[in-house]
Amino acid sequence: MLGKILQIFAISCRHKNTSQPFAAAAPRAASNSGWDPVPSGTQQHYVVCLDCARKFEYDWNRMRIVS
Repeated sequence: MLGKILQIFAISCRHKNTSQPFAAAAPRAASNSGWDPVPSGTQQHYVVCLDCARKFEYDWNRMRIVS
């Protein structure tokens, strides 16, 4: 239910208020973790919109959000 409410707000969000870039960590052994799995051997970066909590892939070399 909460997820659907956040999706409604995400439709009108312009994503201007984002977090600092984060490097995605390797997945832990626990399967009950709320984190998205990261493929082994890759290093991905992401930012999060602080208004609607949507996650975006971030290109560290160009210092921009990947569309």
